Amino acid sequence: MKKKKWLGAVALLFLLASEPAMADQAVSREEIETLKEKLKVLEETVGKDAEPHWYDKIDLSLDATGVVQGTVGVKDRLRSGGDLASGTLNVDLEATAPIVPRGSLFVHFKAGAGKGLDGDIPSLNGFNNLAVDNDNARLWEVWYEHRWLDEKLRFRVGKVDLTTDFDTNRVANDDMEQFLSKGFVNNSGVEFPDQNGPGAMLWLAPHPLIDLGVGVADAGGNWENIDRQPFVIAEIDFKPRLGERQGNYRFYGWFNGKDHREHKDAAKTQEPNAGFGFSFDQELTEAVTAFARYARQTDRVATVSDAWSTGLEVSGKWYGRENDALGAAYGMALLGKDFEAVSLASGIDTGHEQHAEVYYRWRIHEHLDLSPHVQWVKSINGDRDNADVWAFGLRAHLDF
Repeated sequence: MKKKKWLGAVALLFLLASEPAMADQAVSREEIETLKEKLKVLEETVGKDAEPHWYDKIDLSLDATGVVQGTVGVKDRLRSGGDLASGTLNVDLEATAPIVPRGSLFVHFKAGAGKGLDGDIPSLNGFNNLAVDNDNARLWEVWYEHRWLDEKLRFRVGKVDLTTDFDTNRVANDDMEQFLSKGFVNNSGVEFPDQNGPGAMLWLAPHPLIDLGVGVADAGGNWENIDRQPFVIAEIDFKPRLGERQGNYRFYGWFNGKDHREHKDAAKTQEPNAGFGFSFDQELTEAVTAFARYARQTDRVATVSDAWSTGLEVSGKWYGRENDALGAAYGMALLGKDFEAVSLASGIDTGHEQHAEVYYRWRIHEHLDLSPHVQWVKSINGDRDNADVWAFGLRAHLDF
């Protein structure tokens, strides 16, 4: 029986029970109106939905991603044994719980199997950014975020992954659904922390077209020497609309305080690294979005002094497959002058690594995507004498 019906029944029983008394005593109109108001308040109070339990507020997501890749063109000079085939499997479990009105707790567990091609073939941009060779579920992220000023100001602290908010890109940032190469997920010219560790970030949106962010973390990600080896990044984002087309233009600068060795002076082992860069994406048509990235870092200590990439994503909406997409990207990792000088002195014919990737994301149903990938690399690992390498792969992504 619905609440309103049994409330009416209670009221009727009350009136029937009180009828003898009312027969002996006149009841004023004011008293009747007061009784009606009390019944109305009671009905509204009981009729409200009960406050949900804390576990009803948790938002859970589960992703499983498998990748199989094989190479053509690998010679013994690059890897003993030549070509190979390799696979990886990743499982991600994420939970978000709004524990206070404007604050939430986020927890991310990750497990994986397989080293992927990158475990056997050295390169500057990488073939498979998803490779996490650890079967044990690890606490990948756990942080608390609080928001003020109608979501215009937010602060996050805990075990953080700064790449989720800095150097992002609409069409080149998600290795589970977009490009697989590390160089197209984030810029190879930015030395982010070695792994997720203690950190914090603050973002402010002073204007609908502008975002300002600053992040701080442990550069080593090992929870040691946090105060002595920080990673700091600051970014400003512009979000204009060119006609009806949305654009995102991000500019950032960063500092990595971890100890580095200079290429030309091996006695200097406590040098920092720093750099700057940008990440753009712009809608060109309803179905086409282009992107571009560039970053530069200190070539005294870095192998790659400059890195850039560009490409586009074409949605399948124009032929009735709005959840499908074709992606293509090309980029270069430019060796630093100091690293080149040392390598040439040791007999290596250095060359800037060139990398290209093409994929097609095919939506099977709402929970499953299949993506064939093709990658081509020239002067792999910065060595001009290495033959061109081709990598062919298939990715399956399942999410709930």
